[in-house]
Amino acid sequence: MTSSQDPPPPPLAADVGMSSLQCQLAVENICVATSHLLSLIRTLQLSLLLTDTDTIDAEQELEVAQAEKFTQEALKEAVRIEEELMEQLKKNLQGAAVAN
Repeated sequence: MTSSQDPPPPPLAADVGMSSLQCQLAVENICVATSHLLSLIRTLQLSLLLTDTDTIDAEQELEVAQAEKFTQEALKEAVRIEEELMEQLKKNLQGAAVAN
């Protein structure tokens, strides 16, 4: 009969040891990731401090212009596809009318 004082069987002890090692590795990985994230935050803060408002405004205007251009291109493409769809529907309706 085994008591609670007896050591665990070897396979269970190996699994516990492996799980403990994996847990420790995961904790270390989280610490490293947190350190990298804090470094990135510091870099972004410094970048914001060094960037003047004129540059920020120019970048925002450029992004707005690019977004408007993309929107216009998407709208033109949507209209073209809709026209193609309408033409296809007309052909299908004409073909069905001729068949009847």
